[in-house]
Amino acid sequence: MMRYRLAVVFLAVGVFLAPVRAEHANIDLRVMHVDNDGNTKEEAQAFADTDPPLGGLHARPLFKAKAGEPLVLQFFFTNTYPHGEKKDVVVRYFVVREEKAGQKAVPDLKNGTVTEGHFTLNFKPQRRVGARVAFTIPQAGTYLLRVQSENTDSDHEHFSAIDLQVK
Repeated sequence: MMRYRLAVVFLAVGVFLAPVRAEHANIDLRVMHVDNDGNTKEEAQAFADTDPPLGGLHARPLFKAKAGEPLVLQFFFTNTYPHGEKKDVVVRYFVVREEKAGQKAVPDLKNGTVTEGHFTLNFKPQRRVGARVAFTIPQAGTYLLRVQSENTDSDHEHFSAIDLQVK
């Protein structure tokens, strides 16, 4: 019985002393097919991941579309860091051509970018920023839709991503 209690104490201490990696963002990212009236026909959704490791921890969803088809990207990025304001944080979103679905490295935004934008803000706890952007992809290929944080003064950044396969 004494060994059991001792094991429970060591386990409890180990849990409290284990490294803690607090998450600082919630991200809800969606891409949608829309009809001429703006109604959603199909969609894919992704949530927050972290970088590093390169490419994050979770596999990205794959969304299929046709070249020239009207699409909408929508995201909400919420700051969940509870210890004050984060100054000059950049929240960037973009759709860029990539070599293959699921690749770890983010492609160079100077080549093959379909749409992009960013917000620079002082991010207070529980505040959020978002966008809804209509776009089309004119050429067949594989594309990366990504929303990411930059300049958070942390050992990692947050992102959410979806691969787009366009035929």
